[in-house]
Amino acid sequence: MAEEKKAKTEKKADKKPAQKKSAKKSGKNPFKSIVSFFKSVKAEGKRVIWPEAKFVLKNTLVVLVVVTIAGLAIYGVDTVFSLGLKGIKSLASTSTTETTTTTTTAQALEQATEPAE
Repeated sequence: MAEEKKAKTEKKADKKPAQKKSAKKSGKNPFKSIVSFFKSVKAEGKRVIWPEAKFVLKNTLVVLVVVTIAGLAIYGVDTVFSLGLKGIKSLASTSTTETTTTTTTAQALEQATEPAE
């Protein structure tokens, strides 16, 4: 039992220095890693299969048509809703002005400036 614990602690002790060594190796020159990154980007770009111009133009036109139709649909719905809300607001304001008595500013000033009897 004690021997097993010793063996486990020895294995852990052996692993720690190996981790420190790998940490020191990761301190590479950053310029070399940047250059290698751009080299791999260039190599990957050569492997890309680029679409034909006709295909790109066709898809671009489809996108523009769909965006235009969607924009017009949103504009139409927005216009209908705004007209509906303006109608509701005008109905609400006419019903409240009919039920309450309104006094103009001139009438209010006359009442306020009249001497008290």
